[in-house]
Amino acid sequence: MRHTLIRILLAASALAPYSAIALDIQLPPETAVFKPSELPGYMLAQRNCMTCHSVHYIQSQPPSSSRDYWEATVKKMRVPFGAKLADEDIPAIVDYLVKTYGAERNSGTMALNTADKPATVALTATPDPADAKALLGANNCMACHAIDKKIVGPAFRDVAAKYASKANAAALVARNIRDGGSNKWGPVSMPAYGQLSDVEAGVLAHYVLSQ
Repeated sequence: MRHTLIRILLAASALAPYSAIALDIQLPPETAVFKPSELPGYMLAQRNCMTCHSVHYIQSQPPSSSRDYWEATVKKMRVPFGAKLADEDIPAIVDYLVKTYGAERNSGTMALNTADKPATVALTATPDPADAKALLGANNCMACHAIDKKIVGPAFRDVAAKYASKANAAALVARNIRDGGSNKWGPVSMPAYGQLSDVEAGVLAHYVLSQ
């Protein structure tokens, strides 16, 4: 018995130097996007779902999935996974998912057939364009960003530093906010915020660049 214990301890000590090795894993760029739609849940899904996972997760669900299935799936993202979904947004997200990827795909809903730009849908009353913090809150920006550290997207201070030498920095950042995109700051895509007006996107861009 004693010899067995010694052998186990020796084996554990032999593995110990390797237990703290950090692996640098490079994820492939995000390429999948939500199918554009006139349904309000389209923009809500972009703003909430891609914070935690890619669109591939949605696409991998059974196409025969019922409304109850999608509702249970969305609610599961909040409990136990902790997604910050508002109660009032869940029905619209479920409606979009079941009519775009689930059992109600042929129920007469309209998906936009555009190769250029997804439709923009007003989700809530537009706050005062002069209030950058209200815009940040209304569009859930701080779920992916912070002032001084990377979360899902880059820190605002890192964005400000990157564009500091560009004369048209505000216009470039405003366009990135409205159009979204990928491969600018890593593999995770930023959804488009085309529902913002040029003025609102400019207010947010100036706020980010002032950090």
